[in-house]
Amino acid sequence: MEAYPTELTAAAAFDAKRAVLSKRDMFRPLAVQRTEGLADALSGKKVRAETPLLVLERGGAALTLLTSQMIFHHVAQGEWNGTPFLATF
Repeated sequence: MEAYPTELTAAAAFDAKRAVLSKRDMFRPLAVQRTEGLADALSGKKVRAETPLLVLERGGAALTLLTSQMIFHHVAQGEWNGTPFLATF
């Protein structure tokens, strides 16, 4: 049985032949301007405990995105711990 690679290369992760590109964006990307700790968002009642979330993990740190926002925008981008990121859904 072949092991899964621990890291995908850009060539393996993106097939340009499958891309649907147009001059007009159908959905505006979600530009993440600021973040807030999930515990604070829960205690401040900005997010309910049952709210569906997408969780990204990098180097032991987690970033959560609201699934409802990602359903509309499909792409979130910003800076996370000093490093640019892009997430798609």
